[in-house]
Amino acid sequence: MKTLPLIAFAAALFLATPALACVAANALEGTLSIPHCDAESDAANCIPGHQAVYDALEALEIPNEFTIGVQTSPWRMYGGDDRIITIEEVAATIREKRPETDRRVRLAGSWTAALPEGDGATLAQRLSAALDGFPVDGSDGFLWLSPKGGMRTTHQAFSVWKTGPYSLPRGGDVMVALVAGAMAQFEDRFAENGNAGGVVRAGVGKDVFMLCPEGALAAFERAAGMGSAIGAYNAGVMHAEAGDRAAATNWLEKASALGDAKATERLAMLRKASP
Repeated sequence: MKTLPLIAFAAALFLATPALACVAANALEGTLSIPHCDAESDAANCIPGHQAVYDALEALEIPNEFTIGVQTSPWRMYGGDDRIITIEEVAATIREKRPETDRRVRLAGSWTAALPEGDGATLAQRLSAALDGFPVDGSDGFLWLSPKGGMRTTHQAFSVWKTGPYSLPRGGDVMVALVAGAMAQFEDRFAENGNAGGVVRAGVGKDVFMLCPEGALAAFERAAGMGSAIGAYNAGVMHAEAGDRAAATNWLEKASALGDAKATERLAMLRKASP
């Protein structure tokens, strides 16, 4: 078994936020209060969410499974720099690094084995297809990780937590999606402060926590307008996924012009695939 973390995270009042903002879904219901504490004032008893996720992935031990720890929405995956990671990229990593003794893959992210809106291929199914049918397991809702290596899921329509960066009591389970999701509410503030990276992070939060791909795309395009190559790249990938080749080309060209090598590569692939 090997756990390969692909996620890394940067790090008043109570806020009730819909876990679902843009996608009509029957899989979500109810309200969940999420435990919190202030890591800055009580470091002995609190832990930042990103650190809790890292520690939990280190403790995750599933015999004979190759585990990929990744920040996910039901539709796409994100790397530690908030860049969208494609199914093909993850499949290539698995082919390179999976030991022969691992007979299954575990995609340890939220909504990797279910879609909140119902029908359609899940990330786990798409990854399995890219691996020529190799078994891939995933999660059927918002993924929580235990510091002792456990996993569980929740399916709340609304979450209640203290606003600001996500911290939790030491020893508690961590909600993976909330690490980025807690930043979604600060998009306008990030933009006002000229923080393009923060706007990208807000976009990731809208996708993985609020389940709002439209909001995520708008945030990525906004960040691109502020000079973020990753924002432009993500926008290009999302437009390509939607089948809008012209828009995808436009945003990937912007990312490439900003010096993004992956955008240049993807742009070449897109043009090569053009009829």
